[in-house]
Amino acid sequence: MAENLLVPRFFMHTSANEAASRAAGRPIFDEFEAVEIRFPGDKQKVSVFPAHEADPNATRESIANGGDVQTYAMVYNKQYRDFKDGNTQSLAGTPLSELPFLTEGKRRELKALNIHTAEQLASLDGTPLKQLGMGGRSLKDQAQAYLDAANGSADVTALAAEVADLRRQLQERDSMLAEANEAAAENVPEEPADEPEPEEESPFQSFDKADIKAWIKDATGDPVQGNPSHKTLVKMADEINDKLAKSADA
Repeated sequence: MAENLLVPRFFMHTSANEAASRAAGRPIFDEFEAVEIRFPGDKQKVSVFPAHEADPNATRESIANGGDVQTYAMVYNKQYRDFKDGNTQSLAGTPLSELPFLTEGKRRELKALNIHTAEQLASLDGTPLKQLGMGGRSLKDQAQAYLDAANGSADVTALAAEVADLRRQLQERDSMLAEANEAAAENVPEEPADEPEPEEESPFQSFDKADIKAWIKDATGDPVQGNPSHKTLVKMADEINDKLAKSADA
C-alpha cells in the first residue's frame, strides 16, 4: 500500500524500564517518539514503531534508487513536523468533505474505518473494501472518478497557466524590442540637408547695360525698349541665347 494512503499519528510513547526500576527501587519509565500507523478499511490493524526507526519499504526503495535510509519521521515528515509543532496532524490527500456524493453519515462511517481521504477510499480493495458493505464498490468507483476528473482539470489549468506565462513573456519581449528600436532611432545622426546646387553664372553678367543692349539688337534685330535694369537685361540675353542654341542644335 502506498505510504500516503496510510494513517500515521506521532506521539510520545511511554514504557516501563523494568531493569532501571529494579535498580532504583522505584518505577522508571522511558519515553521516545513513536508513530502509530492505521490501515484504511481495517479497524483492527494498528502498528506502532519508533519514529526514528527505518521504514523497511521506504528504505528499500530509497536504497534501490541510490538514496539513504528512510525513517518513519522522514517518510511522514509533514505529520511529524505537525507533531513537533503541537499542531493537528493532517493527512495528505483530498478530504472526504470534498466528495459531494457522500452523506455526512457515510463520512463518519468511513472515518471510523480509518478512511479519511478520497485517495484512501479509491485505493481500497479486497477485505478492506468488503468492510464498507453493500455499495462499497460504488463508493470506491465514484471516488476514483472524482480524482480522475480533478486530475484532468488540473492538467487544463496547468496548460492555461503555461499559455498565459508564454503570452506574458512575448509581451515583455515585444515591449523590450520596441524600447530598443525607439532608443536606436533617437541615436541615429541626422543626415545633412542637401545643399542647393549653385546657379551657373550668366556669360552676360560682366557686360555693361549698353553692351547687353547692343548684343540683343544684333541677335534679334530689335532694339531694347525702355531702360531695364542690368539684371533684367542679363535675363533677357540669357533667354535669347538659349533659344539661339536650341535652334542651332535642331
